[in-house]
Amino acid sequence: MKKVFLSLAAITLVATGSLTMTSCGSDDSTPVNPTPAGIKLAVETAAEDIVAGEAFQLSVKNADGTPVEGAELLVDGESVDIQSDADGMISLQGPAGEYLFTAEYDGVVSNEVTVVINPAEVIPSEGTGSFEFGGVTYESSESYVVFAGLGYIDANKTQVGAHWITATISGAYEADVLFYTPATPAEEEGYYNFEQPTATNTTGVSASVYQEGTEAAIGTTKDNVVMTFNATPNESGKAYMGKYSATSADIDGSPFSVTFDGTSPYIDGSGKPGAKGTTSFTSALKANTGKISFSNTKIARFAR
Repeated sequence: MKKVFLSLAAITLVATGSLTMTSCGSDDSTPVNPTPAGIKLAVETAAEDIVAGEAFQLSVKNADGTPVEGAELLVDGESVDIQSDADGMISLQGPAGEYLFTAEYDGVVSNEVTVVINPAEVIPSEGTGSFEFGGVTYESSESYVVFAGLGYIDANKTQVGAHWITATISGAYEADVLFYTPATPAEEEGYYNFEQPTATNTTGVSASVYQEGTEAAIGTTKDNVVMTFNATPNESGKAYMGKYSATSADIDGSPFSVTFDGTSPYIDGSGKPGAKGTTSFTSALKANTGKISFSNTKIARFAR
């Protein structure tokens, strides 16, 4: 069975369904056509940081070092419909294993690069929690904190926030609470510094409940959503430790609430690294810097 590689331009957000494109490299680079001397493919991510399910970067450049835009990536000799961006960068993720990469542009083929994708560290969700929906209390021992990306928080598209989701699971049911934290323009144009959630900086957006096997929520509201977040990242940045809870207006005439206390694995659902030079989702979390990638026009369930 062919293993599938995903460009960050084609990854479906686990939390939002929006699409993103990663742009990495210097701002003053200008894409040009490759010279007859050929093009060079290089790995821009440290070998130990190339992990299954996390982004890593390749670059495509001419012999003189200028970036090549639109170079086609080949994995083990097969095209995967992934191309380099305006900075000559390719950002993608794939399953654990060893792969041979090449790039091709206008009939010019690059050198071969072997990449080993290491197995991902698995941090289990552990704790106690529950959510109330439809007059039923669902007990839970599994919850996740998802960074959904940066996006506009006002109708005029002038203000940007960092969007997050807590996904609390009970058997075939899942309660997702979408909220955002503040973000401010960074020194680099187009980038924003954002805050991780705390007890004082969250603004609720929506509360939804899903049932396994369904794409649409079986109940949702955007009214009076309040998130209280008292969890903090662990040392590795791959999980949040502590308690969070949320309430909202009634959903279909019944109260809604959710609470969880324990270990909640962190998932980057933004589909891109957080900043130029950032080589993994974990470092993106620590860097707290990124570009707009989130659209709340379509909210899909968190995919386990």
